[in-house]
This record gives sequence, C-alpha cells and structure tokens, in this order.
Amino acid sequence: MASPSPPASAAAPTAPAPPPVKPDATTELLRDVNYVVTSAKEIRGMSDMQGALELLRRADELTPDHPAIIAEMAQTYEQMGITAKAMDNWRRIQLLGETKAGSYFELAARRLGSGSAAVTAPPAMPGGDSEKFLRLGACQVKRDFSVNAGERYVVRVPIARAGNHPVNGQEMNLEVFFFDRVNGTKVAQTIAPEPVETWQSAPVDWSGTGEETLDVVYHLPALSAAEIQQHGRRSYYGYMLRLYYNNKLQDVAAEPRDLLEFGSAPGTAPAGVNPLLPPMSR
Repeated sequence: MASPSPPASAAAPTAPAPPPVKPDATTELLRDVNYVVTSAKEIRGMSDMQGALELLRRADELTPDHPAIIAEMAQTYEQMGITAKAMDNWRRIQLLGETKAGSYFELAARRLGSGSAAVTAPPAMPGGDSEKFLRLGACQVKRDFSVNAGERYVVRVPIARAGNHPVNGQEMNLEVFFFDRVNGTKVAQTIAPEPVETWQSAPVDWSGTGEETLDVVYHLPALSAAEIQQHGRRSYYGYMLRLYYNNKLQDVAAEPRDLLEFGSAPGTAPAGVNPLLPPMSR
C-alpha cells in the first residue's frame, strides 16, 4: 500500500533565494571610470571587442564626454580596424579642448595627425572618372583657443586635381555646411554667420603639384540669454562639404561621417548657405 503523501507543511525546505541585486548597483559601477576602463581593457585582451564596446557605450551614456572612456572606445575601434569610427572618437576628445581633455588632448592630436580626420565618400560619376576633374583631400580641423567669447574653428580643405585634366577655377564651386550640437544632445545646422574662406596661396590654378588649399572659418559668437532661449545652447559639431566642377558633383566630405547623409534627399539642402568663394588669380 502506498504511503500517504506528506502534508504541504512537511515538504522538504527549499534553498533560500539569493538576495536581490540593487537595481542601481550596475549603474554605480558604470559611473566608476577607472573600473570601466580597466574592465574594457581586460575584455579587449580576451579579443571580445564587441563586449568592450558595449561596456564603454553604456558608461559613455552615464558619464558623457569623459576623455578616458572616449579614448578607450577609439583604441578599441583601432584594434578592430574601423578607422573612421576611431577618428570620430579622437575628434570628440579634441573638441573637448585641452583643459577638459587633459593629457588625452595631445594623444588625440597625435592620432588625428596620423590619419584623415574627415571621412570622404567619392560619389559615383555617371561617365566614370573621365568626368572627374577635382577631388577633396584629407581635411583638418583646428580650434582657435585664443577666442574666449564663442567658438572659432578653421577647416583646412585640400582640393586636388583628378588626373591630368586642366582645371578652370571659375568652374569650381564648394558648398560648405556647418552644424552645431544643441543643448548637448541634438544636432542642427549652425546659426553662425556665413564662414570666411581664404585660399592659402596664389595663384589658384592647380598647376605644379595639382593641389590648392582653402581655409574655411567657422565662428559662433557668444550667444545672449535671448538667443539661447530661442536657439538653445550651441557648440561646434562638424561640417559637410560638396565639391562641384562645371555644375557636376565631384566629391563630398564630412566630419563626423554621419553628416554625409545631410541633404541626401532632394530639396533638403537649404538655400543661401554657400558663401562666395574668395577671388582666384586673374
């Protein structure tokens, strides 16, 4: 005869449940920059690049614009061979300025000096390279720290002859679009005055080395309280360039690269943003 089942109260005791983890414990760890950087290096040492990036991205959301975290992301992308994203992060450090970035500012400057700080994306030409007369070189961005009220940046734009075609400077046109970071989160086209553009040398005729350099200056004056209320707090974010020759698109460049998408749909490019180029040699 089967033995009767024991009453519920006599059932074997179960192991006690582990104490719940505080919901903010992970968050507190991610706010510890030394912990994050050390852990990311260890994870990267195990060749788990995606795991390291995931940790760093979460930490970056909680502690935005910390140069140590950004630098670790940049180095992770470098080891992955994703140069464009690495350069974007080194550039983020450079834009923080030397005071806020500390020793990472010089490190970023060295890294950016060893590669292109801008991402170019040569467009496909309908007739192939035979229709391409000009191309954009690796652009450089430098902040003028002598300006205390507002921000001033100089974008140095090399424009090179493509092939052996003779170049008529009057047929060249460069569209320049600058962008601001608004209230630290959003990105919008700048409200700064039209940029000032200056050729580095004369005559501008693409003879000799076949390259001419144009300096484009972004200057956002300090905003008044009323302007901040209207437009938000603004700081330099990046640029997008479109190079034309004889009304045909030759090349594009952007820094950071996501700005390449600006104006990709018809009618999205605002009118009047392209200032007149400085005069060339007569």
